[in-house]
Amino acid sequence: MTATHPAAAASRSTPRWRDLRDWLRLVEELGELRYVEGASWQEDIGAVTELLDHTPNSPAVLFDAIPGYPRGYRVLSNANATRTRQAITLGLDPATASHETLLAWWRRTLRQLEPLPPVEVPDGPVFEVVQRGDEVDLYQFPAPVWHPGDGGRFIGTASLNILRDPDTGWVNVGTYRNMIQDRNHLGVWISPGKHGRLIRDRWQERGERAPICVSVGHDPLLFMAACLEGLPPGLSEYEWAGGAVGRPVEVVRAPITGLPIPAHAEIVLEGYIDFADMRVEGPYGEFTGYYASGAPTLPTIEVQAVYHRRDPIILGCPQGKPPHEDNQFLAYLRTALIWEHLERAGVPDVVGVWSPPLAANRFCTIVAIRQRYPGHARQVGVLAANVGATAYMSRYIIVVDDDVDVTNMDDVLFAVFTRSDPERSIEILRRCWSGPLDPAIPPERHGFNSRVIIDACRPFEWRERFPPAIVTPSRSAAIRRRWGHLLAARPEDGPVRPAEG
Repeated sequence: MTATHPAAAASRSTPRWRDLRDWLRLVEELGELRYVEGASWQEDIGAVTELLDHTPNSPAVLFDAIPGYPRGYRVLSNANATRTRQAITLGLDPATASHETLLAWWRRTLRQLEPLPPVEVPDGPVFEVVQRGDEVDLYQFPAPVWHPGDGGRFIGTASLNILRDPDTGWVNVGTYRNMIQDRNHLGVWISPGKHGRLIRDRWQERGERAPICVSVGHDPLLFMAACLEGLPPGLSEYEWAGGAVGRPVEVVRAPITGLPIPAHAEIVLEGYIDFADMRVEGPYGEFTGYYASGAPTLPTIEVQAVYHRRDPIILGCPQGKPPHEDNQFLAYLRTALIWEHLERAGVPDVVGVWSPPLAANRFCTIVAIRQRYPGHARQVGVLAANVGATAYMSRYIIVVDDDVDVTNMDDVLFAVFTRSDPERSIEILRRCWSGPLDPAIPPERHGFNSRVIIDACRPFEWRERFPPAIVTPSRSAAIRRRWGHLLAARPEDGPVRPAEG
């Protein structure tokens, strides 16, 4: 087992939950869990989740008593959408959860993280119910139709697709979409270039079916890990998740494939990707906000066994028009990873990074720097367009000065509008990595896109002569300290006086 650096261990608080049910109890204690009964899988669960996605600070919702299903067969959505619930997932004090504390925790953790291998245990709650052969029926679970135009019921939207590389033994855990085809067949969409796709293709090149396990209910930390982009090939998300919180992931060996599956998972589907069984998959409302992938013909998973807990819970995170739930937590994780990649590339004086949820954490990256030399802003822009965490389907990279709040789009756009000149400030990178989900690229050109770098910094060579700004961060902070209480005052309170000090 890999040792954890003492400084890294000191920077973390081990989560107080063991599985999804413990996590739900803690969220309920904070008043951030709602129960909904009687919502249909055909329309209501997806509609409610869409409402939650586009309402700031909305609660997590656990759907039960779904028509046509026994009470106890449940669906959870909007799990990690707020900072307080993210804090619970990471083992932090939810009372102190803020933009600053979450970003600082992720930056510190990624700098110090040492992978922690999973621990194999002999048994787990996931084996409370075991079904094989003719007992397998994927329709026993209330998988929703998440969007009106979806081509089927997607049981895997926050899923863990677990694959082992046939050459190296590397176990990859990725979130890919999974549509129910029939009672024992499952679709799996993996975009070109993703680690899971590379592994899948290696099995196909061997002429063999690919062993796979798909967890469709599990703790939110593993979902976070499975969403992460930028990890090096060979590093398992299990190891990364264990290292992030200083507690190894407990796994059990799947009986048919031998793949490691989460011991405390709610539902795991085990089988093989059959490259001879090609079926139409989709369409699906993707993270771009469009039904962007059409209905391709893809290899299908033959599900040979189902394992689940009694009264199982599907973890749902349907994509759609951003921002949606995963955009909220990936904003911090991806931001910290981009920042780490820039610093490892040798870029000095990066003072702020942000991966906006509104841009689906992909289409825009904002970086603030303290300019040190000619070309500094361009260097940052070119690197930020293609580091591991931004390489896939990035679109706009905006570089600003250190007096700009990268999380405030009003401030960022003010810098773009007043400090950039198109002839001088815009560069376009062509033939970068995109994919078939990109709605702005015609189907015949899928795979490539362009990136625009916008240098919205004061021009380096005459920055000292650039007109001084009227509104500055220090002035704004001082005004807010003295007069901010005016914003909360009511007419009946009488005249407002300056704050002391």
